[in-house]
Amino acid sequence: MPLFKKLHFGEGPFGDFHLPKINYKVAYRRKELGTQVRKQLNKEIIYRVRSGNGHAGAIAGVVYQDKYKYVVPTSINNPESDPNRTHLAAAVDYWKNILTTEEKQEYNDLANHGLNMSGYNLFMKKAMLGEIAMFTDRGDPAVIDFDKDDLTTDGAWNDLSLVGIIPAIARAVLLEMDLESGHTDEEVEFRKNGNTNEINHTGGITQANNKDQYKTCIVAVGSDRIIEYKADDVTWTTINLVVRGWWT
Repeated sequence: MPLFKKLHFGEGPFGDFHLPKINYKVAYRRKELGTQVRKQLNKEIIYRVRSGNGHAGAIAGVVYQDKYKYVVPTSINNPESDPNRTHLAAAVDYWKNILTTEEKQEYNDLANHGLNMSGYNLFMKKAMLGEIAMFTDRGDPAVIDFDKDDLTTDGAWNDLSLVGIIPAIARAVLLEMDLESGHTDEEVEFRKNGNTNEINHTGGITQANNKDQYKTCIVAVGSDRIIEYKADDVTWTTINLVVRGWWT
């Protein structure tokens, strides 16, 4: 039975019954923290208290503590959520400006058949789960994501994590690369993590001495958000990488 409201008329007796004295500054739903409830907000765990009555397998009258699987952060404006916020904005734009009236109606029809949601909400759900094939423009980053000091230039394949830049639902990324070296024909290559065949790579190559070379590359990526790169074992003047967006 859900608890909708409690009334408290003071700390006085009603017949033989006495209300418990509780310090409400350290209490949660009239249960003192540290005794019947251990509650931690904005940390790793949070607990709720409930009586055993009415719960399968519970002992009547016994107070239980349940551990929640989540905690509400102090703010949603955190770097870890940035890729998801960007993707959400792209999904809203896709619904508003890309889907046709007929396509929107198809989602409305699907939602009206047993789903307690609108066509818009159904589309947004699928988009945020990565079930909608769409490109997400990352926007206008103020700084580069990786430079030559972030990379290992040893002529071997190395891992590059894009966690915190793209969401786990991304299936390919658009990279913009700026290269400069003192020699021509120096390469930086990319491939999906786990690929081994020589033909399955992309990248850029210097075509002139001491000149910036710009290149865009599309690289497949899995849910681990890791791609592989190989940079020639030379002295690089510049290797700058920026993630411009991703596909789902």
